[in-house]
Amino acid sequence: MVQDAAKVRKANEVLEESGVIWVYCQFTDLDGRLRSFTVPSSDLKNGKIWKDGMTFDGSSVGFARTENSDLRAVPDPETLLVLPYGEGVQKVARVVTDTLTPDGSGPYGMDPRNAAKRTRAHLMDMGFVRAHLQPELEFYLLKENTDPRAVERYADSIYRIHPKDGYFASVPWDNSDQFRNEFTRNLMDAGIDIKFHHHEGGSHQVEVEFVHIPDIVRCGDVSMLYKLLSRLTAKQFGYSVSFIPKISRDDSGNGMHVHMWLEKKEGSAFVDPDDEMGLSQTARYFIGGILEHASSSCLFTNPTINSYKRLIPEFEAPVYSTWGQRNRTAMIRIPGSPSARRVGDIEVRHSDTSSNPYLAFTVLVESGLDGVKRKIEPPEPITGDPSKMSAGKRKELGIRMLPTSLWGAVEAARSDEVVERAVGKEIFDAFIERKSAEVLSFRQHVTDWELDRYLSL
Repeated sequence: MVQDAAKVRKANEVLEESGVIWVYCQFTDLDGRLRSFTVPSSDLKNGKIWKDGMTFDGSSVGFARTENSDLRAVPDPETLLVLPYGEGVQKVARVVTDTLTPDGSGPYGMDPRNAAKRTRAHLMDMGFVRAHLQPELEFYLLKENTDPRAVERYADSIYRIHPKDGYFASVPWDNSDQFRNEFTRNLMDAGIDIKFHHHEGGSHQVEVEFVHIPDIVRCGDVSMLYKLLSRLTAKQFGYSVSFIPKISRDDSGNGMHVHMWLEKKEGSAFVDPDDEMGLSQTARYFIGGILEHASSSCLFTNPTINSYKRLIPEFEAPVYSTWGQRNRTAMIRIPGSPSARRVGDIEVRHSDTSSNPYLAFTVLVESGLDGVKRKIEPPEPITGDPSKMSAGKRKELGIRMLPTSLWGAVEAARSDEVVERAVGKEIFDAFIERKSAEVLSFRQHVTDWELDRYLSL
């Protein structure tokens, strides 16, 4: 793999000026977990790692079979970042790696970041310059030695936030503000522009919103960095962080709403100031594509058993594949803010924070591009809550329900060639196999709910 000499030189200058001794080389596995190995910065500065990368065991991270598992991780110099903590030998940098074939001749098919790179190229082939994405990653702050399902008990006896009542909570009810201030500063030091931060709807649930990232690959990188820095910062305050989609039956879930719009050379491809909603025909086709592939995309946007405990009525999470203006019960919301209308921003609301961001973004964008290519008209936008409509009314409007289980998403995805092509056959087949096994494992597990309900029968 031939690296850009100017980018490598700039990265090496950062390492030299910072005095960093160790560098975390990190990539994301299929489940969306960060994997890491540490190399001396001298091996980057002398060019060895930039050129050759590091050989690793792909079978131990789910990328390959044991009998043919040698893979190569090569760092991307544009992603080098000195982490905002530690002194002396404890001061470290991190860099994102790409996984290549053993001989380094090309990208490896099981690397989620490589899937996002293919989508970036596909966008350009279709005449777009780039995709702008802004995911909203919600999470819970958890205290040690406390039942994570009872986060509402974390506050004192007087200033307590009750389930689903924490949105925009103020101090002293909100006791996560100091953590958020520090976490946000760390993100800004990493070059991520922040929109705002606030307490979310759940008890001890928070969100820091960054602005649109004008590149699908970089947005995946930023999302993984967001998760990493949230966890590292939380440790400093005696917390841990959970991105589980549904932590409690009664409280809000962790969603990953994804705002997006596509850019052409002349500007936004999604905006039409003369349209009632401010949307171009391209944007409507894009929406049509996402809705067309909504059920099958759930395999990657909502990839866990727990994901489907979030997609239920009354929790501001979509249950049906619908769209509407300013409608937070719809799967796709058209925001009403002036800034959103200037670019034709759309918000996809069904995905959650358990997803692998590279794969989730890839599937959403490719679904939308299929809509543009095939000119898929979306159904009429809804104005009410589809969960409160009669079954007959939903049928009349052509409203389809999203999967209610991971198995439903697996079954929907099996026959969707667009989703398979988006992530690549290797990742698709591996995901089908892994998630089918996950469903079987869960089906074998006997829960407390079942014992409470059926033990005396």
